[in-house]
Amino acid sequence: MKQYKDITSRENSIYKLIKALSQKKVRENSGLFLIEGTRLLEEANNRGIKIKYLIINETVKNMPKINQGCQVLRLPNNLFKKISDTVSPQGIIAVAEQIEISLADIILGTNPMVVVLNGLQDPGNLGTIIRTGAAVGATAVLLTEGTVDLYNPKVIRSTMGSLFQVPIINGLDDDEAVKWLNYNSINIIVADLDIEEYYYSANLKEPFALVMGNENRGPNNIWRKAAYNKIEIPILGSTESLNVSVAAGIILYDAVRQRLCR
Repeated sequence: MKQYKDITSRENSIYKLIKALSQKKVRENSGLFLIEGTRLLEEANNRGIKIKYLIINETVKNMPKINQGCQVLRLPNNLFKKISDTVSPQGIIAVAEQIEISLADIILGTNPMVVVLNGLQDPGNLGTIIRTGAAVGATAVLLTEGTVDLYNPKVIRSTMGSLFQVPIINGLDDDEAVKWLNYNSINIIVADLDIEEYYYSANLKEPFALVMGNENRGPNNIWRKAAYNKIEIPILGSTESLNVSVAAGIILYDAVRQRLCR
């Protein structure tokens, strides 16, 4: 078993940092975030995410397998519960360095499929769409102004590890994203309500970026004006709208269908 350092006081400086990483401002200033659970930790490790601290509950008997050196800290149960964000903690939390990636780092390939999320506020929706994006082989996911922080613990958890499987750019300026997509001849397709064309009529075989907007307001005017095409999903019942993550999944998988049925 790896050597570890016991932390027994809540006044310990490292413990204070770990606890404070639940706050967006602290995550932004430190460039760090929390990964909770063995599965997520091992996925991050396998994808080369740099682990700074590995924190274990005193009750944990088997250490997770990671292939990099980091400081291992052991906490008593009462302190560990204070930093855990889950109902039933597994007793494993890591402090990791945030992924630094820019538009210039994205490898587009021959037929890119990009997901753009504009103003999404629900962490679960964001995490689920990232997971779907990874499943369909999306080229990248762009998170633009007003979208919930990528490193929110609830987002991390709901991605089920897919956060580390697809390039994601956090906090991107809307105009910069539009300019980059236009420069690379990627059609901007905006999903919105009260649009005349249904998603299954749109050409999703060619390079495109699917823009999903805020859960209540939809995408902002920058994206509406930049749209090459606007699409919607037919709703036949009395329900006003679909959950944004469900809608994204329907459209993205229709793109997969179109591309596989060439």
